[in-house]
Amino acid sequence: MLNHTIDFLHLGYITFLLYKDKIVLWEQKLFMKKKFIRGDNIKQKGGESMNSENVLKMIVTSNVRYRVLLALSEGAKSLGEIQMQVGSTKSTISHALSDLEDEKLITQDSETKKYKLTNVGWLIYLQIKHVTSSLESIKRFEDFWLSHDLSGIPEELLIRIGDLKDSELHVTTPEHLKLPHEIYIELIKTSKWIKGVSPILFSDYPQEFLGLAFGKEVDIEIITTKSVYERLIKLSPPEAVEKVKNIPNVKLYVVEENPKVAFTVTNNFLSLGLFLPDGTYDMMSDLISKTEKAKKWGIDLFEYYKERAERVI
Repeated sequence: MLNHTIDFLHLGYITFLLYKDKIVLWEQKLFMKKKFIRGDNIKQKGGESMNSENVLKMIVTSNVRYRVLLALSEGAKSLGEIQMQVGSTKSTISHALSDLEDEKLITQDSETKKYKLTNVGWLIYLQIKHVTSSLESIKRFEDFWLSHDLSGIPEELLIRIGDLKDSELHVTTPEHLKLPHEIYIELIKTSKWIKGVSPILFSDYPQEFLGLAFGKEVDIEIITTKSVYERLIKLSPPEAVEKVKNIPNVKLYVVEENPKVAFTVTNNFLSLGLFLPDGTYDMMSDLISKTEKAKKWGIDLFEYYKERAERVI
């Protein structure tokens, strides 16, 4: 059984290790080209790449070193300024600065005596920022991720799971099963464009979508499975199908594989639903977000499936 009480710092270290090869590659490029993306005129000793695992351990196993790195991401700071922001003793911070300087993550200006990130330090900070955001999303919706099948989300988007950290998880009970879908319908009605993937057929959704397509001329793109498409055609009057085929703002695609994910992204929101491990769709949970990052995440997931789909309408 998966442990629900995974230590946050330990999980952060494990996740961060996934990025070590990328960081080392960036370091090698920086050293070989001897160019500095932030204009830091810093001499690198020997041009050798740091031991990435040791550096990662050094950062994530010390709260002071971690917070010093975050403080310097805002710009150059003196020892006193760092102390005020980090909130530790000067002696402890001095040790942290020395460790970071030994690994070429920071440097001290000889004139102003202020500390600042090197290019490698800046790159590592960006990775830490990304991982921290991902961990926030993982821990905030831990039960949701643990109890559902994530195979419908490609690895490149799982890596960006931090883009969903500001979402809201709407969970209902069997007796109030319509609640998430009522919220969904209300959000849909104010959208200017809609993109969605649905390997399942909700009886009331086609009518709602057609109403938007005809009445408000909303641009709609839907990807579904072959079986759902055939069922939809069978249940629809022939004249309605022909009418839909002549609407330029409606596009319907069919994908061979079962996406194992159902989601909608519009100009207003992202709604994400997942399947349970037994293969049934979870009708009672819906992750909804209105942030730009989440919507971009949803668009990229839609494009992933669109590349694998064939247009039928």
